Amino acid sequence: MSAVLDSDKAVPEISPKPVTIEIREGDWKAYIHGIARCKDDKVLVERFGGAIAYKRACALAYLGRRAQLHGGVCSTRHPHIMTPQFIAELEAGNRATRHARYPWLRALMNLLAEIEEIQDQISTTNVISLVPAVK
Repeated sequence: MSAVLDSDKAVPEISPKPVTIEIREGDWKAYIHGIARCKDDKVLVERFGGAIAYKRACALAYLGRRAQLHGGVCSTRHPHIMTPQFIAELEAGNRATRHARYPWLRALMNLLAEIEEIQDQISTTNVISLVPAVK
């Protein structure tokens, strides 16, 4: 699937035609190549109004129109504020989904926590100090 991003908001005095960035959706090598062109092709960058606008256009082309229209990409129109409460709820939801998908994972995590606790108990009793004790 190819995502071609048309930029009608380019600087009209410099380029009356819309500027396109041809990066296939998810094509990392093409994205890196497009970003590298930012340093070499100053005329292309100026058509977009600056380096940041050009890099944003490359990123949106890399992400693809499907993701922009149907989710999977952060929205610039509807920003999300990630409060500690939101992150805690997201963590709990993700953990519940993960344990529902992989029922053995909960037992494994409990076992690893138990092993770590036992190791901590053992390590505190078997520590030999190199510093003489203060009397």
